[in-house]
Amino acid sequence: MPIPESRLSKWSDHGPQEAAIKTHEAIRNVLDEYQWPSGINYDFYLQGSYHNDTNLYGDSDVDVVMELKSTFRYDSSLLPKWEQDRMSLSIQAPTYDWNDFRRDALKALQSGFGKSLVSQGNKSIKLKGSSRRLAADIVVCMEYRKYSPSYFYAPSYVQGIAFCALRDKHWVTNHPKFHYDNGSEKSKRTGDRYKRTVRMFKSARNCLKTTGQITSKQAPSYFLECLLCNAPDWMYQYKFQDTYRSIANWINQTDLSGLLCQNGQQQLFGESDEQWSVGEAKRLGNSLVYLWNNWD
Repeated sequence: MPIPESRLSKWSDHGPQEAAIKTHEAIRNVLDEYQWPSGINYDFYLQGSYHNDTNLYGDSDVDVVMELKSTFRYDSSLLPKWEQDRMSLSIQAPTYDWNDFRRDALKALQSGFGKSLVSQGNKSIKLKGSSRRLAADIVVCMEYRKYSPSYFYAPSYVQGIAFCALRDKHWVTNHPKFHYDNGSEKSKRTGDRYKRTVRMFKSARNCLKTTGQITSKQAPSYFLECLLCNAPDWMYQYKFQDTYRSIANWINQTDLSGLLCQNGQQQLFGESDEQWSVGEAKRLGNSLVYLWNNWD
C-alpha cells in the first residue's frame, strides 16, 4: 500500500529552531570577545538546514560560517589573457590571509569554549555540544569571486566563499547565500510547499537508512535538497502523496547528469568530493519507489 498522507505530512514537519539560534548566539559572543587583529572584518551567519528551514526533529549539528571579508580569493580564468594579467598586477597579496584567519578562529573558539570541546576537522572546526547548545560545524572561509567578461569598464563577478580542506589539500568553493535565496524563491513559486517537501524526503531517506536499504553516505542532505530544487514546480502539489509519487518517478526517469546545485553556480554531479554521483541519486530514487510500494 502507498505511504499514508498522514505519515508524509508528519515527515514534512519543521524541527525546532530555538537551540540552533542559541548556539549561533553563543558562538558569536565568544568571537566578539576575541581580540582580532586591527582591520580584520568578517561575516558570521547560519547555513545548512537550520538556516534554510529544512531541519527535522532530531537534527543535532548546526552549520555556521565565518567569512573573512578583508581580502578575497578569485578565479579570473574566464577573462581574456590581458585582463587576467592586469588583475594579477592590480590585486596585492594580503598580509592577513585565510590561514591566519583560521588560526585566529581556532584560538578564539578554544579560548571561549575550552580546548577539549574544539577541534580541527578537514573542512570545518568542530564544536562539541553541551546541555545549553548544540554541536556545531564552523566553516572558516574567505570571500570568493568568480570573474566573467563585462561590457562595462570592469569585469563582473559572482560572489561566494572559499576555504582549503586541510586533509585533502585542495580549495573548496560554494555559494551558500545563492543556495538560500534560490530555495526561498522555489518555496514562493510552489506555494510554500518546497521546503516541506524537502523535509518529507529527508525523513523518507532516514527511514530507508534505518531499514538498511541505503547507507548514511549515499544521500547527504545538501545533495538531496539540490536535487529536489531541480524538480519542476508543478510537481509540488497539494497532497503530499501526489508530490512524493511525482518526484520519485521524476528522479528515476530523468537524465540527471546536467543538473545544477541549488546555488545555480555549480554542477550537482561529477567526480569531485564536493559533487554527488548520478548512480547514488538513482539508487535513492529506486529506494523511494520501493518504500512507496511496500509500505505497511
